[in-house]
Amino acid sequence: MTQILQGQVVAMFAFDVGYEVSLERLSAMMATTPVQPLSRKKQTPTYLQYTKPPQILHLGIATGHFPAPGTIQATIFDFGAVSISYRWTLANVPLDQLPQLSHDLYMLNLEIHAKEQVEALMRKIEPAIVRPKLADLVEDYYLFILEKLETPLSAEELIANHRATLAQTLRFEQGKLSRSQQDEALAQNISYYEHDVTLIDWNASVIYDPDYEDTANVLELLNVELLEARYIDRQLDKRISEYAGLVRKRIEWPIPLRTPYRKAIEDLAELRLESSLLSERVENALKLVGDLFLARLHSAAAKRFYLQEWEITISRKLEIISDFYDLMTDRLHTVQSQTLEVIIVVLILVELILPLFGRN
Repeated sequence: MTQILQGQVVAMFAFDVGYEVSLERLSAMMATTPVQPLSRKKQTPTYLQYTKPPQILHLGIATGHFPAPGTIQATIFDFGAVSISYRWTLANVPLDQLPQLSHDLYMLNLEIHAKEQVEALMRKIEPAIVRPKLADLVEDYYLFILEKLETPLSAEELIANHRATLAQTLRFEQGKLSRSQQDEALAQNISYYEHDVTLIDWNASVIYDPDYEDTANVLELLNVELLEARYIDRQLDKRISEYAGLVRKRIEWPIPLRTPYRKAIEDLAELRLESSLLSERVENALKLVGDLFLARLHSAAAKRFYLQEWEITISRKLEIISDFYDLMTDRLHTVQSQTLEVIIVVLILVELILPLFGRN
């Protein structure tokens, strides 16, 4: 029976807390630690680093969830997101108990506790947040990190000998999954050395690697990226619904000195700009390009998270917003032109009629 001599279990919950967080002001207010630069252990070029390293803040001890206490920390990103993570140590645990542990962890429903943590954190760091507001969205993700096994295994041996256990762990299932479900759960896997592998599923990953920090950080950032994609999508949905009715409403008669749609046009322009800027800032938070290990890891996880589909949907909705903007702008110009024409006609009539009254 394979024993996990050293490892960790991590539960992460991402929240949107505002438009932006000033990391400089945050560091001046509280004792934070920047996320460590990407390691050089896997030939990572020096330019592939965080644009603005997120700040880590330790929030205390996690008790009452598992027999052994864990730790709680917040990772704060400059684009207005916070990731609350719970960490527990694994030591001398049989590998075949991992599915039960993952199921128990998922059933804890830590989301409520994590939301309380982020609300308390926001009250403390509010001066550092631009336009603070906690969105009602949350994105969770779970990591099962195997740093050291009693019997060292290659990546191929681990998957071949324990595929059912690993698949159940990734899906939080207690019962043995079908072969097709196992294949699907284990489809996205990536290795650097012969004795490491990361198995990526849509809501959890198993990391078999003593040098796991970079992988865990990239997956945490991806979970935040998914949250922000959902946040942008919801904001666009809300505005599209609001302005669809306004677009259908027509102005039948031009009113002088009035600019219909002015507020709507300003709001649409601001929404389009802010959505594009947020998307750009999230994508540029970590520079990963080329055929490198972490870039391929990011790409594999993004595929599993369906991030490309979210981006396509957001692009399509931004096009709808742009169409609304163009339509309302055209209507505004039309109404203004009609108003001008009416004024000109009235002035001509006045000019023609006044001499007649003068003769009388």
